[in-house]
Order: sequence, then C-alpha cells, then structure tokens
Amino acid sequence: MKTKILIVLTSLTLSGGCASDKSGSDTSSAQQKQKDPEVGMTKDQIVAMYGKTDNVQVSSEGETWIYHLNMGEAFIPFNFGYRPKIRIINFDKDGKVAHWSYSK
Repeated sequence: MKTKILIVLTSLTLSGGCASDKSGSDTSSAQQKQKDPEVGMTKDQIVAMYGKTDNVQVSSEGETWIYHLNMGEAFIPFNFGYRPKIRIINFDKDGKVAHWSYSK
C-alpha cells in the first residue's frame, strides 16, 4: 500500500514539472509589436533595440541591415516546416530608417 502511494506521489511530482507556461508566447508577440522600428530612427536606436548585425549591405542609397530572427530553428532535427523570419531595415544616406520589412 505504501509503495502504491509513493508511486502515485512520484508520478504526480514528475508530471507537474513538465507543465509549461504559455504566457511567454503571448508576451513575445506583444514585445514584437512594441519593438517595430519607426521611419526616422537612427542607427544607434536600432542597435539599442536589436543589437548589432553582421549582415550589412552598403549601396549608394544607404545601408541595409538584415537580422535573422529564428536561425536556430533551422538546425532542429525533423523541422520540415521551418520558415526563416527576417527583419530588413533600410537606412538612407543620413543614417536614418527609410523603411523596413519583417517576414513571418
């Protein structure tokens, strides 16, 4: 009898540790909306929001910064539904955001 009670308590304890909190996914989508860049922002403001990127393209019209947001998901085994999420920010000659795009 004591063994059965011990097994039940152990299984309840272990199954409780596997519970997840879905509030993290809701806040990340809310943070995403807060963190959208605005036209006219400076490069320093963008670096403060997203950090530096190594993917910078320079042209006569200005710079284009590309952020790969979910690159780590590409390396998950059997993740056949992987779709890259990319944020592209285009700066004008003065170093201010001219326009931006985000692929989901």
